[in-house]
Amino acid sequence: NLPALLRWLLMVSVLAGPGYAYAADSDTMCTTTGGSGTVTLNVPPSVSFAPETAPGPGTVLYTSPPYTIDYQCQYGGFTRPGTALRVAFARLGDLKPLTDALDKAGLKLEIHLSDSSGGGEAVFDHFTGSPDYVGIGSDYISTGNGTQHTGNRTLTIRLKLTVNRKITSGFYVVPPLSSFRLYAHLNKVGSAIQINTTATRIQYVPNCFVQAGLSTNKVDFGSVLTSDIDSSFSLPRTFSIRASADSDPACGKNQLTGPYEGVGSYYLQLPLKVAFLINSGGTPSSDNKAIILKNENNENNGLQLKISDPAGNLVTFNNESASLPEASPANKLGEFHDGIFTVNKQYTATLLPTGKPVKTGKYRTQVTVKVSYY
Repeated sequence: NLPALLRWLLMVSVLAGPGYAYAADSDTMCTTTGGSGTVTLNVPPSVSFAPETAPGPGTVLYTSPPYTIDYQCQYGGFTRPGTALRVAFARLGDLKPLTDALDKAGLKLEIHLSDSSGGGEAVFDHFTGSPDYVGIGSDYISTGNGTQHTGNRTLTIRLKLTVNRKITSGFYVVPPLSSFRLYAHLNKVGSAIQINTTATRIQYVPNCFVQAGLSTNKVDFGSVLTSDIDSSFSLPRTFSIRASADSDPACGKNQLTGPYEGVGSYYLQLPLKVAFLINSGGTPSSDNKAIILKNENNENNGLQLKISDPAGNLVTFNNESASLPEASPANKLGEFHDGIFTVNKQYTATLLPTGKPVKTGKYRTQVTVKVSYY
């Protein structure tokens, strides 16, 4: 039948046309190296900034740590020898909850993608409209025979937030997303790796929002007899540090203490750290875990002061760095969360010998306690 034969020949010529590759879906797939079809990127539950110091429009506000996915893809079906195949990072539908949150926050999100196979860095920022994908990594070239494979690869993902307009107090929620997939080719056929992200909050919190106080401004050890000080000497005193949300509307109370309504209800999640800064009366030990006390003649008096949390972890003195809460758990004060805006943590200050000769005389050290969010 000549018409049927012509139709068959036309179909074959289209399937094998230059620049195109069509696959049998069952033979086309991407999986993680461990065989899973799903990956979840656990982004930070909150990212906080002070609006007073936030950069202006056009400036990068935040770059996430790298997230990696070890994967492999294969492409089945008809391909001509030498056909270039490329892995696709694609979104699923329009991400209106994401774009709404970013617009309210005055931010633009870019997803930066780099692949161990090369091909340079790709940037994905098409959260609505077309195109809905971007090619990543180096091409893998078809041999024209059987299923084509990428081999083992690693995709590295970084999220970058850029300021679009002036920032004011408030917090905005990017809900959990199940919105990206990794396909074996730009035509997005076959099974893919599902890439999910956890919810995160973008929080603009004025520095004055956190109000701190002490249960006592003076930890009194009283008089200590030199005859009592031996290697087993230990004199503890307890005190508490509290933090709460400032009631002044100028400090963001109205914008920050209520729920954010979107896909579910979310509250501000603000982790707090406490720094202990030595002003006078002593010097930090070599590991910054103790204050070496001095007498009124500015001589080391043979005593040291350590401060610990309820778990027995020692605080680090003279450190306000961003890495402090991770390096020193005792300097974590707690967090505001789920509509709770008060934190109270007990500490123990302990007087101990240094092992050096004890000198008589008055001793007094002054320490500034500084609470801030991170």
